[in-house]
Amino acid sequence: MELPFFPSSRLLDISMDTGAYTFPGNPPLEKSGPHNRVTGPVREYVYDLRLCTQSGTHIQSGHYFLEDGETMDQVALERCQGWCRLVPLTKKGEDTTREDLERLFEEHPLEETMILFATGQMEEIIATGKCLPESRRGLSPEAAAYLVEERHVTLLGIDSVGLESRRFNDFRVSRYLGARGVLLLECLVNLQQLPPFSRAYLEAFPLKIKGVEGTPCRAVLRVEA
Repeated sequence: MELPFFPSSRLLDISMDTGAYTFPGNPPLEKSGPHNRVTGPVREYVYDLRLCTQSGTHIQSGHYFLEDGETMDQVALERCQGWCRLVPLTKKGEDTTREDLERLFEEHPLEETMILFATGQMEEIIATGKCLPESRRGLSPEAAAYLVEERHVTLLGIDSVGLESRRFNDFRVSRYLGARGVLLLECLVNLQQLPPFSRAYLEAFPLKIKGVEGTPCRAVLRVEA
């Protein structure tokens, strides 16, 4: 498969091992088996899984914090793929502001409506088993509004556990983004393998489950070989 602008390309898996980290309060991934449930001389090897919709790398819609918000089965698959840009997010334990983003995009013009914020934090979280507040990134409400209203973003991803503001505890950023149809793609890995501001083609399709706020997904980037 070849895409415009890439004479040759390769796939980069940006999904974490689903059981490598569990957010506090969520049930861990449970696997049992192999089970054999067929009759006859040849056995099968089937495994049972129990997991949370927020397990591993996952994509989520507005229902996450909004009772009447969009559920993932209402999201067209076309919204889960497209050209994206990797943008470094360097502030730790405090919000990235609108002014921070304006300076970034003045120096690196942005045309894509899908952004993956690269921090390297998810690898740290997996290695230590801890998600320290002083290391977490976040967007100010004004920065989120700037991305939606002026940059017309449709999907925001990050190699961490979320983009929520570090100044507030009412999830106003996620609620705002969800109400405006912006998908969130969280717990990514391997973004540090690409140069800052790289352009890539993203695919992050959810499982086909009705009525949930999100599902684990296998997120991949097609990048220039």
